[in-house]
Amino acid sequence: MRKIHKVDPLILPFRDNADLVYAAMHREESRIQFTGNVHLRHERGGLVLHDDWEPTHNTFTTEGMNRLLDLIFGTASKAGSAIWYVGIFKNNVTPGTTDTAAAKLGAAGSYGECQDADYSTPATNKPSYVIAASASGSCTNTASAASFTIANGANLTIYGAFLGTGAAKTDTTGYLMCAKKFATARTVIAADVLAVTYQITCTTS
Repeated sequence: MRKIHKVDPLILPFRDNADLVYAAMHREESRIQFTGNVHLRHERGGLVLHDDWEPTHNTFTTEGMNRLLDLIFGTASKAGSAIWYVGIFKNNVTPGTTDTAAAKLGAAGSYGECQDADYSTPATNKPSYVIAASASGSCTNTASAASFTIANGANLTIYGAFLGTGAAKTDTTGYLMCAKKFATARTVIAADVLAVTYQITCTTS
């Protein structure tokens, strides 16, 4: 007797959809993935206390991914000058995909974004995310790492970093692209320098 195999009804719409069948057979052609890695360098008095890549990737937010799609495929305009900025935060929080600039950044945001009282250089605005020309599906600001000089009188614990579109340290109207909680928080004092490098890679696998 011939054995009849039942097919889960939930699978039938996918089995009968030619586009989905093609995508399953050609995943490298049909999938794109962004991965963000963060490198942190901590200097004190000319001595390097820490200089290494974080062991895990950062978190891309839905808000950030939507912004990327609007810039690439939609009608949203992109300024010719740098539109991404690097920030650091002092609250012990773990970034999530639903995080937004409005809720997480600025003086009152739950990240505890560092302000002028926390790092004095640069003042007022966050350092720009300045990349070299992208190559092999990857971009990085290694040649122009975002540098933060801790303000006089500040004794802080820095828990992580993020990329956003708002230049001002108090801005909450922009977009939060991605964020990373450091594997080990950095305790900093006046005149310490933190340098943050973001490397973003786009792959089809």
